[in-house]
Amino acid sequence: MKSVKQTPAYKNRLKALEYERTGGIASKKKGIKQVDKKVEEELSNEVELQIHGVEKPSVWRLFGVQFILWPYSVGKALTWKICWFWRYRVKKLPYTWEDACYLTWISLQIPANAWKNMDESRKEDLVRRHLWEKSNMERYTSGTRKEPKRRR
Repeated sequence: MKSVKQTPAYKNRLKALEYERTGGIASKKKGIKQVDKKVEEELSNEVELQIHGVEKPSVWRLFGVQFILWPYSVGKALTWKICWFWRYRVKKLPYTWEDACYLTWISLQIPANAWKNMDESRKEDLVRRHLWEKSNMERYTSGTRKEPKRRR
């Protein structure tokens, strides 16, 4: 992480966040600008959250370990598929909150991190729209495409 903090991209992102936070007000003085340490640390923490792929590799990500755990993973996936089929196709039960969230997340095709970091009210709104149904998803995507046009 220390090496990432020294890159120009990281420093530029910090400056952009600071500029955004101050409402676009930049000092006209040239030279080194004294930034409050607390604000700088806060911005740095926010940028660190946005950086992906910098963490140390874990033991569970090693190829050999994954190969050994492969039968367990396949068995777990098959069990999940069979339970899903039984619960929602055979018994025709309504979706639980977790399963509705999963279906919404998959149908929106967004990364898992983005879904986890999304605020609960937004998630609730998306799940209530039943976006896993094709007609609802088409209506939602057409609505989101028209939204930027309305703002102009």
